[in-house]
Amino acid sequence: TIQDTETGLAWCKKDSFQIEQDWMNFQEALAFIDKLNKNDYLGFHDWRMAEREEIESLYSTELELMGRSNQVLNISSLFEPKCGNASWCLPFDQQAAFYFSYQSGVAQNYDQDFTQGYVRPVRLWPED
Repeated sequence: TIQDTETGLAWCKKDSFQIEQDWMNFQEALAFIDKLNKNDYLGFHDWRMAEREEIESLYSTELELMGRSNQVLNISSLFEPKCGNASWCLPFDQQAAFYFSYQSGVAQNYDQDFTQGYVRPVRLWPED
């Protein structure tokens, strides 16, 4: 994991595409997070989907990571390269959810049925 000392979060180095080798719609992304927790992924069972403000904190135009299809992403190079170019995030309603782009730094409402999505799991870093 990658510890963010400013936010108190621990981010998974890999996103859903790197773990599952497939895209996900929003409901599949939620089920993927549940699966990680049931399987104690990396020894933890408290993974969740990030809030919009949390995922936005990863973005900086000063950062570069090579994503899938050789796309330049503006997130830390501590993450595994060849990840997806965006991530589902909260909040959501019955029809749509936010989808945050690591290229533009913009979160947009996407239909939950959008099938070419990714999610980057996050958890709280335990206090000492």
